[in-house]
Amino acid sequence: MSATGPPDSQFDPDAVQAKYQKERDKRLIPGRAAIRDLTADTLFARYREDPFTPFVHRDPIAEELDVAVVGAGIAGTVVGAQLRKAGIERISLIDQAGGIGGTWYWNRYPGVMCDVESYIYLPMLEELDYLPTHKYAFGDEIREHLERIAEKYDLTSDALFHTGVTSAEWDEHGARWIIRTDRNDVIRARYVVMAVGILNLIKLPDIAGMELFKGKSFHTARWDYEYTGGDMHSRMDKLADKTVAIIGTGASAIQCILPLAESAEHLYVFQRTPSAVGVRNNRPTPPDFSEGLPPGWQRQRMYNFHQVLDGQDVEDLVDDGWTHYEARVWNPRRHPGMTKEEFILQAEKEDFEIMEAHRRRIDETVTNPGVAEILKPYYRYLCKRPCFHDEYLPAYNLPNVTLIDCPAGIERVTERGLICNGEDYEFDCLVYATGFEAEVTPLSRRAGHEIVGRGGLRLADKWAGGPATLPRPFHSRHPRALTCGVGC
Repeated sequence: MSATGPPDSQFDPDAVQAKYQKERDKRLIPGRAAIRDLTADTLFARYREDPFTPFVHRDPIAEELDVAVVGAGIAGTVVGAQLRKAGIERISLIDQAGGIGGTWYWNRYPGVMCDVESYIYLPMLEELDYLPTHKYAFGDEIREHLERIAEKYDLTSDALFHTGVTSAEWDEHGARWIIRTDRNDVIRARYVVMAVGILNLIKLPDIAGMELFKGKSFHTARWDYEYTGGDMHSRMDKLADKTVAIIGTGASAIQCILPLAESAEHLYVFQRTPSAVGVRNNRPTPPDFSEGLPPGWQRQRMYNFHQVLDGQDVEDLVDDGWTHYEARVWNPRRHPGMTKEEFILQAEKEDFEIMEAHRRRIDETVTNPGVAEILKPYYRYLCKRPCFHDEYLPAYNLPNVTLIDCPAGIERVTERGLICNGEDYEFDCLVYATGFEAEVTPLSRRAGHEIVGRGGLRLADKWAGGPATLPRPFHSRHPRALTCGVGC
């Protein structure tokens, strides 16, 4: 799946490194990486509110469980289903959201989709006798599939939605976890499963003047369709006479920029660092896809995907940007007789060729050379989360889209817009497509509550230096879990 064919640029490692370093230095501005802690920031706590499901008051619950599952996304739903299959009855999923779905519950922005193949991403396809409609699923299909799993295994009747855990403490005498929530529930459980995910903490930049803006503003993970009109797949009719600004050009932004451009009178896109956007080539699932598939086909396809990423010489069943680009970066070719230095240089050259293919794709797609140059990513392939999309780059050919290059970030927000590069921009609506806190965020923070084990030992203290499994005799690299298309 080469984007545009063989490279036509001469690889000069010194020149490439100098260019990458120069681009990096533009973005190392003190304070520009600061974010607001929405768990404590009362001024912007509204950004976390649920716009999709009304809050229903209920009485506090006191109950005994076999398993409490904190989180009702993919992990929590699948764990719950497997526990049900094992005959465990007293299970409760606990989630701050108003329903099943996790990141796919919250992320309902226009165009939301996953860029990992749906046949390996959506869980339990065989158990539910379901095939996704496209090679890469849209967000609502993923959420609805998770809801079907929850319905099949009766996970919603005892679930506690719009409920946040405030503490989980081990009771040594009773041999139970005591779980308390923000709705005054007290739950005793033999086991607690932490399924809080890695895309659950909205990242909102700390920009001077944010509180002054008098227009509408929200994060992509809490899309306000009451303001924009439309839905995930239809035109946002209420934006027809509006000027909209979006901050960010990462995984979430590249999906919603075209729908915004097609709906708004004008769209400003503020980009700090461009993404490497590869070919997606989404397409409907062929009618004969399931013919001849043996039992266990999904597990085998998942395993095959990771075999390819790990550099094993097997047939590539998925055959997409991940298995072509990422696998190549992880496993650069090493020819017999190569020295260590030659191998390192070869790896750098292969990375350069991949990035050159992405940059050429921009030149071939974006008609304005100046805009095309701004969109080009100058860094190693995995320095920023790779993206895949077919409609993002053509959006910049629309006359009502203005791309603003701001590697040093936004200077300040004003009552009517923002200031960037010394220029004043005015608009009606500001969308923060600024993603989520990084995967390295400690579990104790992701969980959002104190976890206290035997002897009063806090998990945050136990894992202060990072989590670890049992000691291993050697280091073994396993493929990392691929993230979805939303907001990285």
